[in-house]
Amino acid sequence: MNDSVNEIAHPAIVTQDEWLAQRLKLLDEEKAATKNYDRVNALRRRLPMVKVEKDYRFMGSDGEKKLIDLFDGKRQLIVHHFMFAPEWEKGCPSCTWHAKQFAMVSPQAV
Repeated sequence: MNDSVNEIAHPAIVTQDEWLAQRLKLLDEEKAATKNYDRVNALRRRLPMVKVEKDYRFMGSDGEKKLIDLFDGKRQLIVHHFMFAPEWEKGCPSCTWHAKQFAMVSPQAV
């Protein structure tokens, strides 16, 4: 058996000063990445809105409601698209996990 196939590549072993210099260089890169991530998030928040023109209707336990009725006096409505293909027996694992994170909250608590 070839031992070089089973060896794990490890970084070089250096002095504390060399490590610190590399760590500070990496820290600059991490800060730049964070600033860029924050900039992209700010751009996303400033995306324009689209007026909903379609007459969406929803059936609930208390009958049919229009989209505007789902707001129930609130300022925002969050819509999450749950992927579930017709041929699937279960929903998308990531969507299912995300949906399970929502707590059932009574209207009085909101």
